Amino acid sequence: MRRFSMSTLSLLPLLLSSTAVAIAVPDQPHLVTQGQSEIRVAPDMATLSVAVTALKPESRLAKEEVDTRVAALFSRLASLGIGKEDIDSGNVIIRPDYSYPKNGDAPRLVGYQAERQISVRLYDLELLSQTLNKILEQGIQNIQQVSYDRRDADELRREARLAALTNARELAEELVQGAGRKLGDVYAIEYHPQGPTAPPRHLGVMAKMASNEALDASYVQNEIQFTDRVQVVFNLD
Repeated sequence: MRRFSMSTLSLLPLLLSSTAVAIAVPDQPHLVTQGQSEIRVAPDMATLSVAVTALKPESRLAKEEVDTRVAALFSRLASLGIGKEDIDSGNVIIRPDYSYPKNGDAPRLVGYQAERQISVRLYDLELLSQTLNKILEQGIQNIQQVSYDRRDADELRREARLAALTNARELAEELVQGAGRKLGDVYAIEYHPQGPTAPPRHLGVMAKMASNEALDASYVQNEIQFTDRVQVVFNLD
């Protein structure tokens, strides 16, 4: 279900000097308004970020362990209908792992840790719990976060952008009508790009609960927001 709302962030005086605001203004009577829009929708996809790691005495063994676990994970996810095209797998990163004695002795090489970052895209949010369980069954505990989004995100951002412009114009028309003036052409537009539609959720606790089949719909983001904001300068006739 889509919910739509528009609100005004702020209103500047009808007559402004060029030093009053950052946006360019004309040397004649003018009006500056700011419009904001917000579209709230339920997400229809999610991306899970997972780190597959292994610590072994030799770097070769650590890499082989990680590669084996990643291949097994692909197979488990395939049983849920998640294909390789929906999984991004990074290159293996190998680094030495040291133990640092508290008595001040020199660090001791424990082994080598190999790591691969995996991103899994889900287009059926009802599979979230099962997907997390499949990951945990593979012995992968480092489930980092889940990000929610929409497949039609570009269109929703466009709608929000146009709605912000509409909001700014409607406010300007309302103000000039009350002031007995006429709204002229647009002199300038300043666009304020917005950030992420929804912050990612970190899944340290969620992953542990998933192993106990305690993950349910309450963990799915109820809605995400697409917001936009513009500042518009109108000439006054």
